[in-house]
Amino acid sequence: MTQKIVIKVQMPCGKCRSRAMEIAVKMDGVSKVEIKGTEKDELVVTGDQVDSVKLTRKLRKKLGIFATISSVEEEKKEEKKEGKKEEILHWYYYNHWRPPTYEVMASEPITPACFIM
Repeated sequence: MTQKIVIKVQMPCGKCRSRAMEIAVKMDGVSKVEIKGTEKDELVVTGDQVDSVKLTRKLRKKLGIFATISSVEEEKKEEKKEGKKEEILHWYYYNHWRPPTYEVMASEPITPACFIM
């Protein structure tokens, strides 16, 4: 079960942002960390079975700043549409592009070009 956790963190400088990302990446199960928001004050963590409370406490303790959990959502998996894509290409190939067809007609026997031999 992949989760998407949004934590609101007061990050006044770039150094605080990088340290917050380092702390989040070191947690178990984390696969992706992003900083979003209009004021770049939201830490979005995506991963499998990530403990959001433990992560928030660690951010508060290590950085000494205010951090709260905004939301925890289950992330939906996107279905791959490769089968559909192959079906469309197959349809396009057979309905739009056809190789030229040539008919071989043998009406008279082929005579050699040189008569001297």
